[in-house]
Amino acid sequence: MPGGNTATNRLFFKELRFRQLEALVELTRHKNFSEAAKSLGLSTVSAWRQIRALEEQFETQLVTSRGPRTRLTEDGEMLAEMARPLVESFRSLPGVFADRKEKQVRELIVAAPAGLLSDLLPEPVTRYRERFPNVNLRMVDLPSQGACKAVLNGEADLAIAGSPDLAGESEGLTAHSLAQYPIRLLCPSDHALAESKRPTIRQIARHPLVLSGEGTSDRALVDAAFAKAGLADGLDITITASRLELIVRYVEMGFGVALLASGPMVLPKSPTLRWVDVSRLFGFEEVAVFQPEGRFELPHVRAFRELVAEAMATST
Repeated sequence: MPGGNTATNRLFFKELRFRQLEALVELTRHKNFSEAAKSLGLSTVSAWRQIRALEEQFETQLVTSRGPRTRLTEDGEMLAEMARPLVESFRSLPGVFADRKEKQVRELIVAAPAGLLSDLLPEPVTRYRERFPNVNLRMVDLPSQGACKAVLNGEADLAIAGSPDLAGESEGLTAHSLAQYPIRLLCPSDHALAESKRPTIRQIARHPLVLSGEGTSDRALVDAAFAKAGLADGLDITITASRLELIVRYVEMGFGVALLASGPMVLPKSPTLRWVDVSRLFGFEEVAVFQPEGRFELPHVRAFRELVAEAMATST
């Protein structure tokens, strides 16, 4: 079809009509084409064409010229009077919008697992609330998988979560990587696994296990490694928990050994416990900020993401 994309042409002609009306209003103020064109940032010829296009559209003469002097006809005066409020309103739109935007109460809903909420997010959350007191910030405790689903379902604006497979679990989301945490083994310092320099996955599978809850990213990594080794069916999982404090307590109580990912800043130090890096067996948890793919990122949302990234960078 001649003329190219119909939607594009429609938008072009809408813009063109406004410029025509704007040229007419400026012509009433300056009384000549050269000054009107200068105020619009156009050449005199372009300004003249805007008026001629209006005359063709309305099928009437709007302007008469004698030498440098320009006079609007009766129809021209009438159309200019009708167009003036529209032109002024359109010109004031950016300023009015900016003013209303500053006064509007914004909301930011962030979903994240309990461990991140308690250990790594308090500092950036505090800084954010100081910088953006007019933003209604809400934090939601959800495991990694649930946090990402909340963003996909429109129930949260951001998810700060771990994901063993960013491409697979985050379809429809944009991921901003924050950190990588190795899967670690936690056991009593006098445990047989604590004395092994390189425990195997079969050795670990023989012992009762204290694991993170289902839906967490480190649990997904642990389950996948045991399944790959053909050991998933024989595991003795004594307890699952979402908080590091609970996992540590039950390891201390002798319920089993734990497998989990955690940043170095929050690893509890105890003479009765030992942490062993077993990432060669179970991999690394990738922690990222997730947001809807393709959505324009508002400044107050970007600020929160950047504060979290800064906090995570200093904690690793």
